[in-house]
Amino acid sequence: MDKAYFINESLRQNRFWTQIMSEHALFIREGLPCTEIALIEEARQLEQLFANLKARADQTPREQAAVCALNQEVIQALGRIIEFKTFVLKRMITCSLGGFNYPLLMDHIRREAIRFRVNLLKLNNNIQTPLAELALEEEIFWLRIMGDHAWFIAHLLDPSERPLVQRASEFGEKFETLRLQGEDLQSMLVPRDYENHLLPASLMGGPLPPGFGNLKEPFVIPRLQRFNGEVIEATMGIRDFKAVALQLVETCKVLSLISPLLASHVLREAEMALADLERVERELNTMK
Repeated sequence: MDKAYFINESLRQNRFWTQIMSEHALFIREGLPCTEIALIEEARQLEQLFANLKARADQTPREQAAVCALNQEVIQALGRIIEFKTFVLKRMITCSLGGFNYPLLMDHIRREAIRFRVNLLKLNNNIQTPLAELALEEEIFWLRIMGDHAWFIAHLLDPSERPLVQRASEFGEKFETLRLQGEDLQSMLVPRDYENHLLPASLMGGPLPPGFGNLKEPFVIPRLQRFNGEVIEATMGIRDFKAVALQLVETCKVLSLISPLLASHVLREAEMALADLERVERELNTMK
């Protein structure tokens, strides 16, 4: 892995996602029952922890050792917030915790934390993913995130906002269709990924028994290039929708449960999605 890429990509990831993690902790805290004092305090501590890491990331010099150390510290913090999100989610889906957080929201923000941690671990350990596999991982991840956002927006708008609710729901359906299409391409082009998903979770990440891992390497086809363009186009659409929604929320021109910070949060994630997908597009274009 190129040294400049390692530094630039590590700082890009950290400077974006540490702020997102801090906001996740805030959103969890605001949705918890007021009687859950211990959980509220843990969320508050995590919010501050990641705010501090964001400040550190902004000040980290572009030196390999300093960036590697930052990555390692953030990886440790991510272990803590993933564990916290898992604990809260388990209590929610076993009906032992009330409040106003959706279980899917908790799963959504845990997925983001897990992916962020995996990205940092890959950077620190010089793990590179074949292009077709990387492209589909990025596309499917962001399609699901953008689809979730659409459904969250639809469910947080006041029911009287019928045209906006309908528009958000249409985005949800569009991203779901694209995600299923991405999964079709993934099983066509990255058969090892499909095989790995059939294994018990306990076997993943370690040596596999004889007979596994003999499938062909991932490969790029022109349809994958076209698909990435379709994902970018859809993401631009929801990005623009979120930008309008943020303006409506900030000027009190929409009836909803959406705060300005949440509206800004999902807009910033759409911008990050576009940055990731456009990077994939550049790499795919080199295969022509």
